[in-house]
Order: sequence, then C-alpha cells, then structure tokens
Amino acid sequence: MKTLLLSLLCLFVWNQTTEALTDQQVVLGQSVTLACEYRLKGVIWFVMKPARPEMILRTFGTGKAEYYDEKFRENYSEGDRSQLVINNVSGEDLGIYYCVKPGFALQISDGIRLHTTEV
Repeated sequence: MKTLLLSLLCLFVWNQTTEALTDQQVVLGQSVTLACEYRLKGVIWFVMKPARPEMILRTFGTGKAEYYDEKFRENYSEGDRSQLVINNVSGEDLGIYYCVKPGFALQISDGIRLHTTEV
C-alpha cells in the first residue's frame, strides 16, 4: 500500500508546474514549521527530493504522529492543526514538502520549497 501511494504521489507531483510552489527560506540549524493548507487534524506529509520522494508522517491531531520510517522521529514532529515541525534543519531537509488530505480521493496541497541561502 505504501509503495502504491508513493507511486501515485510521484505521478501527480511530477505533473504539477512549479507555479504551485511556495518558497520558504530557512536557516540551517534552526527549526521551521510548515502549515498544510487543508487545516485538518489528520494529514500525510511527504517530501520530494532529487533522488526520490519520502513519506514522513501522518498526523491525527493527537500529537502522536505515525512515522513511515523511524529515522524521521528525531527531526520531524506534528505541530498544531496539520503542521509539520522540522527541528534543527540541515541540508538533508531541503526539498519540496507536500501534505495530503487522506481519503478515497487523495488531495495534494501546493508544495512548499524549503531552501537556504547559506553555503
């Protein structure tokens, strides 16, 4: 199921234009909070990276997110109402983040491109 969902997300995102992106500049080492446009209790967050997309977590509005890989537990957490909090941002965290409204017909948000001007 996870592989099918990732495949569908990739297909959808690669067909979108860059006009649907919001740029958010970050300072490496700081924390950043990304807000999902759907403002629901439960959403799925994933990030597009040059190599491949990675599903990060699913929120439930309880503060107890479900992580798709335990490696994300250290830097990512659920914020208020569908927010994704990234702690101690590193170069590895840069990419385009999307939230997904779960359900029978998945709805994918516009992307948030995390970037830094630091070298």
